[in-house]
Amino acid sequence: MLIAVFYQKNNKALIELLKHTETQALNSRTRENLDAVIDDLKAFSGSYQFNMKAYWIAFAVFLLATAALTYWDWSQWQRFQQSTWIILAVGSVLTLVAGITAFYPGRLMAKASHALLQRDGLLDNDLSPAVFESRTASNEFQQRFSDFNRGNYKREIHALYDGSYSGSEYSFKYQYYHFHYVDERIVTETYTDSRGNVKTRKKKVYDHYDRYGLILPFGLLRNVAVVGFGLPGARKATYKPASNRFNKEFKVVAASELEAAKAMKPTVVIAFEEFSEVLSQMNFEVNDAGDLCLSFSDKDLIATTKDAKICDYETFIEALEGEQEFAKLKASLDFIHYVMTKLDSNF
Repeated sequence: MLIAVFYQKNNKALIELLKHTETQALNSRTRENLDAVIDDLKAFSGSYQFNMKAYWIAFAVFLLATAALTYWDWSQWQRFQQSTWIILAVGSVLTLVAGITAFYPGRLMAKASHALLQRDGLLDNDLSPAVFESRTASNEFQQRFSDFNRGNYKREIHALYDGSYSGSEYSFKYQYYHFHYVDERIVTETYTDSRGNVKTRKKKVYDHYDRYGLILPFGLLRNVAVVGFGLPGARKATYKPASNRFNKEFKVVAASELEAAKAMKPTVVIAFEEFSEVLSQMNFEVNDAGDLCLSFSDKDLIATTKDAKICDYETFIEALEGEQEFAKLKASLDFIHYVMTKLDSNF
């Protein structure tokens, strides 16, 4: 309805195209799906530029008129009266509507452009959205890995992608996840009541946190964790390598000191030291089934770094046609592969 009332001709058609583009891009699971969205974009016969000058002028006029009329009415009596409040209310509504009308197309342009580039980046890196239920996936991961034993109030998986990696010696499928958890705590606060009495009361406070990670079959270790960020339930360090740098960043927890020592070869220790500069708050946890959960706090592993917009059409199409590389994701997968190659002679 907003589109039909306030936008006409090219502005209206472009808004409809961008809404369709964003929805279809978010739902694309294959390169063919995304190519169809891009073909619709290329087939658009109008301009990819909005003409928003009149909308921003209207916003400025309503804003200034509301301020001027409100001040004029107030100045008659040096106080707010009913007419002042009416002018202020009506003017504020008109200004708000004009502001939203002027702002919305630009915001939609940015969202649709980002959705298309992000989905293109995922496909360039062989990632596809997994079908999952948030709470169910969180509970399943919690049963497999200690890193999911966080959040005394709520645990949810907000995103889950399936991917594959091919290295010189190992190839494997993996999942990338975004884990959100909430801690509930009780705090005591001091306040003053209506009679001026100072009192205290308890209230619940909710702290929200996010973790991200990669899950894959590892197979070369069992029940070994390299902990860089407070792994829930983890015991004291089982083994300390002869590296002060490593020991400042991590602790090694395993079933025995022998198992830990066999895992933490000098080349592996060095790899962890160097990789600690790539990811923040990292845990490397291998469970009793030999599955690995590499978790961290970095949220940008699968984020597109390109910021071209559809309104800059030639630049945008060029960005889509180029290959996007998620550098941190590649570095993480290369690190896992490297550790695999150094451990495969241990057992």
